[in-house]
Amino acid sequence: MKINRPRNTKEKGLMELFVYNDGGKFVGVNLTFDIVEEGSEPVALMESIKEASLLHLDCVIKENMPDELLNRYAPEEYWNKYFGALEQVERPNKTTVDSYFQKSPYLRTQTANIG
Repeated sequence: MKINRPRNTKEKGLMELFVYNDGGKFVGVNLTFDIVEEGSEPVALMESIKEASLLHLDCVIKENMPDELLNRYAPEEYWNKYFGALEQVERPNKTTVDSYFQKSPYLRTQTANIG
């Protein structure tokens, strides 16, 4: 599968975050930066993966690291789960949703106060 997303830079970009139930535990993934965490509480896990993502972004900016570190996509297995979960959410007869999504655009000026 070829992941086709706009290219992120230190100036602006988009992070795609996804938390899903994986048999009794939750997995949180930043699909854009390839950061993965596990936890027992999905909302706290979403906050944790977002915090880790912002710290990664801040480090890349402050250390003037390559933009490639902002376009390091997660393995295909996570994207497949993400796209599958999005399809489930869009189905009108689906009553139980145990996945959480967040698309977070960023601008360099917004990251100046991180940490």
